[in-house]
Amino acid sequence: MKTERIIALDIGADGVRMAVLDRTASGVVHSADSGYCEYVSGLPAELPREAVVAMTLKQLLEGRSLNSRRVHLSVDGQSVFSRIVKLPMVGKDQLQKTIRHEAVQHIPFPIDEVVWDAHVFDENADEPDVLLVAVKADVIEGLVHSVTANGLSVEHISVAPVALANAVRSSEKTDEPLLVVDVGRAGSNLVFLDGNRIFFRTLPVGGNQLDRLVQEIERSITFYKGQQQGNPPRRISVCGGAEAVELLQAHLSVPVVPSLIEPGSAVCMGLAVAQSVSIDLIPESLQRQRDLQKRQPVWLACMTVLMVIGAVWIYNLNVRTKAAEHSAGAAAENVEALRTVERQMLPLEDQIALLVRTSDVYATALKQRTFWLETLSEISRLLPDGMFLLASEPIHSMEQLTGVRISVVSYLDKEAEGQDVVKQLRDTLRNSHRFDEKTRVFSRPSKKKFAREFVLDVSFAEGAEW
Repeated sequence: MKTERIIALDIGADGVRMAVLDRTASGVVHSADSGYCEYVSGLPAELPREAVVAMTLKQLLEGRSLNSRRVHLSVDGQSVFSRIVKLPMVGKDQLQKTIRHEAVQHIPFPIDEVVWDAHVFDENADEPDVLLVAVKADVIEGLVHSVTANGLSVEHISVAPVALANAVRSSEKTDEPLLVVDVGRAGSNLVFLDGNRIFFRTLPVGGNQLDRLVQEIERSITFYKGQQQGNPPRRISVCGGAEAVELLQAHLSVPVVPSLIEPGSAVCMGLAVAQSVSIDLIPESLQRQRDLQKRQPVWLACMTVLMVIGAVWIYNLNVRTKAAEHSAGAAAENVEALRTVERQMLPLEDQIALLVRTSDVYATALKQRTFWLETLSEISRLLPDGMFLLASEPIHSMEQLTGVRISVVSYLDKEAEGQDVVKQLRDTLRNSHRFDEKTRVFSRPSKKKFAREFVLDVSFAEGAEW
């Protein structure tokens, strides 16, 4: 039976997991090889992440005979923005345009600075739900460079929770609401499978914090039922070893069972099976490269024709040159022609210098693209336990970027009695080197059953680079 070989790479927060998979025409996937390697330690802190990933991948590939260059890779869920939105009632001919409009409205970054994709859960519904997934373009481009630097070719890019959902749906044929928990070393993926819909969260809680993981699972189930109007899971499928299964069985009221997928390999398997949820984050640069490869046969034919024309031209030139050798006047004209070419080269040198200066300007602009990622990372770092960032939007004054308005949700059971956590967060942000004293509380709505939501206007400190 004819098979195709795929290299699946799960690029996580703590390392790179690889599986060499053989996929048959019927969709059956067999593992030919697998491996895991933590990120190379002892490297300079300022080294770009793509270089660390490339070095780790090189170490993982050493000594392996892959017989393939085709790579399907996944991005760690902590690097991903995702949201489920409900589309208005539109015709199918307007569906893609409407999805792009919703992406521009909901993705908290300029649309041209991210790589994004969407999956419609039910295209036949009057108002279908759509899963939007976006990753900063420089993150995707960096991962592509890390893979291609090792002589591999990227064909498909997904995100770890989506790949996990595809793997589980391929191995566990069930329509009942299910929660899949993939327990990793530095983080865990929670994926709710509810009919044809999925909802996922990625937690910075690994297998060494199982007690905290139990709390986060209970909160996530409550959030999914209350905020996403989802059906509570009938059972929980755990990818993460016997210890994780036993602890969750002891502390959760929902039945907990071990996953049918081998622990650690679920994401890689999900990259090769049939895509029930299809997300592909191929960057524009790689797409252009694919288009160029498709046109390559036409270019080769054109080059052949040009080479024939060139050969005829060269032959004719040789004949003329031999005739010119008999005439001193013709030789003088050839010398003058060479001098003309030399004079034509001078403006080209000026153009090259201009291009070098322009490239320096673009290099500076590329450095500024990490501004929002660093800003949101600083805010997330300062949030105390029990709070999470719900939304953000830039604040402009007289066409100048002055700050960011953030919506924060705080779980009431995490707030100490008698303390104003809203003001405490405001003061913490003011003390950050990135923000200043103008940071203030914008609104403070009333408490809900288990949480409160409030809005802060965070003002950037003077000298912050945009």
